[in-house]
Amino acid sequence: MLPRLEELSKEYKNSKFFPIDIKKNPEVTGEFLVFVTPVLIIYYDGLEVLKKIRFFSISEIKEEMEKFLEKIL
Repeated sequence: MLPRLEELSKEYKNSKFFPIDIKKNPEVTGEFLVFVTPVLIIYYDGLEVLKKIRFFSISEIKEEMEKFLEKIL
């Protein structure tokens, strides 16, 4: 899943992608309320706009991102 998410992030020119290993960075679990993995959290202008937990597809993420971008542009 990680390589596909990295490729997806390249489709959005101004995006930044930060994969985090919670085993190496356990403090992240409390800060971002991550209790299971995988988790995808998308922020826009400092606000969380999308959070997907465990079972999600790349097409689902793309669809939701497009809907969000339509609203703000």
